[in-house]
Amino acid sequence: MGEKRARAAIRATILAVDDEPRVLELVVEMLSSLGPFRVLQARTAPEAFEVLSSEQIDILLSDLFLGSYSGLDILHEAKAANPDIVIIFMTAQPSVEGAVAVLKEGAYDYLVKPFRRDDLKAAVERGMEKQKLQRENIHLKEQLALYQISEAMVGSVRVDDVLGLILDFVLKEFKADTASILLLDPATRELKLTQFRGKTRDIQGSYFVLGNDPACRSVVESAKPKVVNKSSPLVDGSPRPRIRSMVSYPLLAKGQVIGVLNVVRTETVNYFSQGELFSLGIVASKAATAIDSARLYEELESAYFDTINVLANSIEARDRYTRRHTDRVRYLTEMLAVQLGFSGEKLKEVRMGGILHDVGKISVPDHVLNKPGPLTKEEFAIMKKHPETGKKMLEGIEFLKPALPYVLYHHEQYDGSGYPYGLKGEEIPFEGRLLAVADTFDAIISDRPYRKGVPFEKALDELVKFSGRQFDPSVVNAFVSVWENHVLDLEFLATGKYLDLPVEAASSRK
Repeated sequence: MGEKRARAAIRATILAVDDEPRVLELVVEMLSSLGPFRVLQARTAPEAFEVLSSEQIDILLSDLFLGSYSGLDILHEAKAANPDIVIIFMTAQPSVEGAVAVLKEGAYDYLVKPFRRDDLKAAVERGMEKQKLQRENIHLKEQLALYQISEAMVGSVRVDDVLGLILDFVLKEFKADTASILLLDPATRELKLTQFRGKTRDIQGSYFVLGNDPACRSVVESAKPKVVNKSSPLVDGSPRPRIRSMVSYPLLAKGQVIGVLNVVRTETVNYFSQGELFSLGIVASKAATAIDSARLYEELESAYFDTINVLANSIEARDRYTRRHTDRVRYLTEMLAVQLGFSGEKLKEVRMGGILHDVGKISVPDHVLNKPGPLTKEEFAIMKKHPETGKKMLEGIEFLKPALPYVLYHHEQYDGSGYPYGLKGEEIPFEGRLLAVADTFDAIISDRPYRKGVPFEKALDELVKFSGRQFDPSVVNAFVSVWENHVLDLEFLATGKYLDLPVEAASSRK
């Protein structure tokens, strides 16, 4: 307890460096008499560099020339170790050129030997005040940035999106060259590179970033961060890729390690400061929570999709004439959507709409649904209610609301002759116009008890023939493009074999 109080009372850690033993002794005595400072000392530049790399130094008080090392050499190494360090040089040979050179590069002040205790005290006090203001400013900026990234992560429900946000933020805010996230496979306990950002290809290819370095494993096993600087050896003594400074943080969610965040600076950049390491720890903590939440969302979404597939299949099980119709319409609608530039969440909404478009048929009696011939006027009136029935079934479920336009409007026709509302042209939501083309194409190519399905080319001709009347011309044009580019899986459409390719992959098949 007393040791903690003593540490808390220390105002700053000062490193004094001079190659003249008597001068160094006097400087250390003066500094020790100024107040509760922790004073360290070094007699050579290499000794000083060792202290700078292993200690958090607030103020460096150094001779301007140390053997073959100039003031600029000392300054650059000190700034690399701690960007907000206050550097005060001492010299017995003052020159305007030398003073200007080091001040321009970031030194705070310089003292001409011999100097008085009061001169030293004034320089140290001014330097500490400047450092305090700098750190407060940096802290405010970091807090604002952390708030912004937290808000962005909260608004993201996809794991890939969350990972991208984290890595882009880390590269920008922490001036890193490379950043990667490795997620832990729950089954194999292996770390797998999930996303990477950076411009340094040799770092990307290194086994450290790919998770095979024992240091990465130690982060997982200990659940504690690991900092690697230029002089740090690998755990197994192997040569290290070109790294100036690197930190690996465990991603902890609900007390369990789910991955590792690696942030790397190369040879030309500073070490991570204690303040930056603290902020990176906050980022890692928030990132782990966001990743865990996004994973949960995706698991729930997958369960929802399984549920709606069961619902759609239960309807098809009652309709023996339209087996696999839902799969084919979903597939065709997705392919059209890709052609029209849909991606990401919008494409998932297309899939949901394609699966659920006929969900309202659950209310259609079997004798109407399975009638082996054309429907009577009364029977068709019953069938025409299924879009509105489907809407009523789904509208109370928030997750399924994006499917509503597909369900409600896919029987509307471009000339206003469709149902349930007789909407015309662009009065029909685009989702309905999109699915109408896919739905009609599948109806034309499918067998019915009272007619055989027509060949694909003939069905395409029918779409073109009724473009601008029954169908939106832009959607028909997209269908023609998909057809001419040979990206449709004709075997699937012909045989009804199960297809569950990612639609982007399917659309790239020639």
